[in-house]
Amino acid sequence: MAKQKLKIMVSSTVHGSDSDLDQIHGILNGYGYEVIMSKNGTVYVPIGVSNEEACLQAVVDCDLFLGVIFPRYGSGITHKEFSKAIEIDKPRWFISHHFIEYTRQLMKQFMYDANGIRNDFQIKYTPVLDNIKVVDMYNEAIQNHLDSDKRRSHWAQPFFKTSDTFDFLKTQFADMNKRIIELEKLNDIDNE
Repeated sequence: MAKQKLKIMVSSTVHGSDSDLDQIHGILNGYGYEVIMSKNGTVYVPIGVSNEEACLQAVVDCDLFLGVIFPRYGSGITHKEFSKAIEIDKPRWFISHHFIEYTRQLMKQFMYDANGIRNDFQIKYTPVLDNIKVVDMYNEAIQNHLDSDKRRSHWAQPFFKTSDTFDFLKTQFADMNKRIIELEKLNDIDNE
């Protein structure tokens, strides 16, 4: 049993993914984590702050960060949470719906110029993918802009249905004591 409960933030769009998120929440909760998830109302909202500010503070306050990339972009707060987790180098993992990598490969011919610079290509809303910024979010998560030997904490486990993530979640999060030890070592390095 863990000496302490780690806080893991699950960052994702919610619309259309309620049951998927309920399953992920249940698994992580079952492993003993305190799950921070806006869908479940477990993001602390200080008096007088915006939803976005509360969500970004939750990224700072959590111990671990799990980003879930569904084919919906939503309001853009999830993307800002991902960016914040990367900016502060929060220990993080991502799971990404299989459609995102597929779309990324299909659309990169339109999204980038000959020099590999992102242009202003956009798509119209569709029920399959509401915004091409989902691909931008994925590219940021995997640190696509960096050479492969420079990327860190950029794992994006693909899934088609939520049950495809169960082995990944078990492997990464079932042993909370192991993560506590890793965080303690990381904090010792940071304090040197």
